[in-house]
Amino acid sequence: GIENAQIYPGVHRFLWRCNQLGVNVEIVSHKTKYGHFDKSKTLLREYANIFLGNNFIGSSFSAINKITYTDNREDKLDYIRNNRFDLFIDDLIEVVESISTTDCQSILFSSGEVIGRLQDVKVMKSWAEIESFLFGNLTLPEVKLLAESVIEKGSVENIIQLKGSSVYKVLTFDSPMFLKIYPQESKHNRISSEFDSVKILTKLGMNGIQRPIACSKELGVAVYKWIDVDNSYTFDICTVESSLNFLRKLHGSRDNHMFDDFSMASDACTSIYDIEKQIKRRLSQLNEATAEFESLNIFLNNEFNPLFDAIILWSKSYFSIDGDYYKSIGKQEMTLSPSDFGFHNILSSKDDGLKFIDFEYFGRDDPVKLISDFSHHAAMNLTSTMEQLWFQGVKDIYGGSILSRLKISWPLHGLNWCLIILNEFKSDVWSKRCLANQEIKHNREDILLGQLTKSRNKLKCISECYKNKEFW
Repeated sequence: GIENAQIYPGVHRFLWRCNQLGVNVEIVSHKTKYGHFDKSKTLLREYANIFLGNNFIGSSFSAINKITYTDNREDKLDYIRNNRFDLFIDDLIEVVESISTTDCQSILFSSGEVIGRLQDVKVMKSWAEIESFLFGNLTLPEVKLLAESVIEKGSVENIIQLKGSSVYKVLTFDSPMFLKIYPQESKHNRISSEFDSVKILTKLGMNGIQRPIACSKELGVAVYKWIDVDNSYTFDICTVESSLNFLRKLHGSRDNHMFDDFSMASDACTSIYDIEKQIKRRLSQLNEATAEFESLNIFLNNEFNPLFDAIILWSKSYFSIDGDYYKSIGKQEMTLSPSDFGFHNILSSKDDGLKFIDFEYFGRDDPVKLISDFSHHAAMNLTSTMEQLWFQGVKDIYGGSILSRLKISWPLHGLNWCLIILNEFKSDVWSKRCLANQEIKHNREDILLGQLTKSRNKLKCISECYKNKEFW
């Protein structure tokens, strides 16, 4: 019902920026008095006013200054035309098309695919995309205000942007902090996964993790204790041992009541079929780029797809009952997984040992996915000794009974990584990379060639060993 209505991710931060930039926002709705099929006669406008009042109106970061209801769509269109708005955002194609004929710029908000071309109308899939289009990247003064929305106002002395466009060092009058601004998306709530998980683990006395200080989930911003990094640290076999010790403690916390209702990890795979579906989803996304990049088309059709088909048949042959291929493991067989786990998310503190960071995708998952991803991750470069220690160590943590599932899953997760490596071929991913690093935008051809070579090398490696890979 309407009482369970939820706000789209990114709306709060969009309205917060409107407020900071002096942009006035008005809601114009032709919402009917009652729902078309509602026998209970719920007053929609009354509930809408309550919902908006609880979430936006009067809020210190909202720019909404007026709500207008009209009796029908035509009255709504006339109202918009007569009030000469600069910009109009709606999720109804018919409304946006009608407004596009005026001087008012129109944006169609649509998280799904839009069939056909809309003349003079921009189609955007998220509020984050709308925010970026209208206002660009956050400025340092805005970042300072965001920081002061979660820590004491006036306490921020300076803001320093670190590598990437969303992480900052916050200098306060007491001590430095690490500030992170999260992407806000429907698929996975990154700030909740990270901040809530490290908060629980801190309560459980877990060492070696980033320490949470404060956050605003509405604005998608959190601050953590600053880590003074030793950049001279070299990742070696001791790092693998430390990683295993961390996972052992994490796995031991899986039954704690504070994790009872915790969400699944991002892109969790609890059955073999889940991995197949994930590969096919990535393939579908990459296929959209094959018309532009012939080299990608040749690689996928001539090299990747044949091996993918062969490994699927080989995987299914392991099951005496076909349904087992599709059967998900139970909660008792899952673990707590950082998901994006590897050397790239480990920092060496100058005074406090190794720190495991980046829990944006944290949640419950099959340990086999965590094991395989650590082995395959594009940012890892494990020696044979490191990999042997890794596989023996995870056997001790999760038990030898996972071996049959690991044998089948490992090559499939490797195929998934072959496609992840090719993400830069996707236009939306490339645009985000360029926003984070303007220097790369003129080197796309060389970068894509390099990624294609990495993917091809990984594919060759999987092809040569997947049938007789030794784990322990």
